[in-house]
Amino acid sequence: MSKPKEVSPAAKVEQSRALHERASNVMPAGVGGQSQYRPPHPIYIARARGSRLYDRDGNEYIDFMIGAGSLIHGHAHPAIMRAVRDALEEGVPNLSATERQIELAERLVRYVPSIERIRFVPSGSEGVQSIIRLARAFTGRDKIAKFEGAYHGSGENVLVSCTADKSSRGPRHEPRAVAFHTRTPEEVLKLTVILPFNDIDASVALIEKHARELALVIAEPVLGFGGAIPADREYLAAIREVTRKHGILLAFDEVITAFRSRMGGIQDEYGLRPDLTVLGKVIAGGYPMAAFGGRADVMEMLSSEKRPEDYVFQSGTFSAFPLSVAAGLASLKVMEDSAVFPRMNELGDRMRRGLKQAAEAAGYAIDVTGIGSIFHTHFTKEQVRSVRQAEDADQDLLRELHVRMLAHGIFLYQGHVGFISSAHSEADIDKALAAAGEVLRTMKREGR
Repeated sequence: MSKPKEVSPAAKVEQSRALHERASNVMPAGVGGQSQYRPPHPIYIARARGSRLYDRDGNEYIDFMIGAGSLIHGHAHPAIMRAVRDALEEGVPNLSATERQIELAERLVRYVPSIERIRFVPSGSEGVQSIIRLARAFTGRDKIAKFEGAYHGSGENVLVSCTADKSSRGPRHEPRAVAFHTRTPEEVLKLTVILPFNDIDASVALIEKHARELALVIAEPVLGFGGAIPADREYLAAIREVTRKHGILLAFDEVITAFRSRMGGIQDEYGLRPDLTVLGKVIAGGYPMAAFGGRADVMEMLSSEKRPEDYVFQSGTFSAFPLSVAAGLASLKVMEDSAVFPRMNELGDRMRRGLKQAAEAAGYAIDVTGIGSIFHTHFTKEQVRSVRQAEDADQDLLRELHVRMLAHGIFLYQGHVGFISSAHSEADIDKALAAAGEVLRTMKREGR
């Protein structure tokens, strides 16, 4: 895999380069977490407002990474900032039960069709691990199943087959469980069954094969990490039917999709009801918090009141952190008081359509995937419906596009999915598309 050449923004990046050298002395790869890294070095941000980022060198960017999708209303939204300041002034510490926490729980239960009871956690990763423990306790079984290309956080039991590398992925109808950038004991890998995304017959057959051992099937209704690929409604419906048939709990990981294209997430759009759901990102207005919830009979296994002898333990020092709860309530109120979703979804359609037109005009075959305000570009002649097709597309071209877009003031999650917020304007989309057209024409002239 070739490394994209460095293309500096129109202004200088000396401070970002120097800061990265300094950071590399104290942090691996010079970053606090892998998602912050972008070769040849991160752009160090000084401040952010609305749809804009401003770096330490004074450059301005239109941000389509937008906190990995969590900043649904853009940066520093006034209503969210006011709510957080008010909560900060109150000084309520973590691990305190508050009325706001109840109010946020009531709002989430009201909007997400499958959730009857809910619990808060600091991150989506913890939410996923919580439902795995819960499902094992409820069913008395040990194995879980996930879909090839799905990312469910950093737990080693789900940090498996997040990509589909040709050298190790195994047959299409029965993918291998492959650890993702880590050494995972074989005993752990054997507890995770990998299902082929958007393949009804193969997935149902694998679930049937392992049915007596499966406690949980967890699905991203739209593969985020895997390329912003929506699941077919018929596919998810078939998974719902076979899991119900065998008493296997079905969970939707809607960390990315809930409260992004509509209030109730993909399950509401598709009319499907999982047993459990994991929420994150948007529900805290960009502040750190996630949640998981679902059927009352399953979730009540967490209750030390109702099951004092054998309840499933779940807790966290920063669960339902007061500042995050305040931000989440403010974020939901903005959604309730304004028609943000139709406009954001329209901008998403405009972005996907425009990227495809710009690439084809420059002489590239591409597919642009996504749903609502989520988009991803794949340099391939195929219609991308699986992570294998996404992986087999030209990744070098995609990274080159994103690096060069930075020179035009367009900030993308390099090589990954893009997001639109309610702070983005039609002019922002038009500027991004104009930059993409210019970059793609230049790349083609240079023989890329």
